[in-house]
Amino acid sequence: MSSEKKEHKITLAPGSRYRRQAGPYDLDSGRPRYAFEVIAPDEQALPQVEDNSQIMGVPGSHFYVWDIKNSSSWPVFLTLTVDGVVVDQDNN
Repeated sequence: MSSEKKEHKITLAPGSRYRRQAGPYDLDSGRPRYAFEVIAPDEQALPQVEDNSQIMGVPGSHFYVWDIKNSSSWPVFLTLTVDGVVVDQDNN
């Protein structure tokens, strides 16, 4: 099971940024729920990961964008989820 989880982790190098359109978003229902989990090598690196994710679009057509920056000097690992389900990094 743990090797399966590793396939879904995205490595974010020190000083790098991960930006990706996640998918459609309904402003009225707040759905789907997009999230990510960060695994860092120590407690000092974790708060240095910045979440600048946002909802974009025009009225009637909104989408969510993951925008995550690693400002620490250590690599961190991200796991993306949509409504609690892990998203494979190759899925669009």
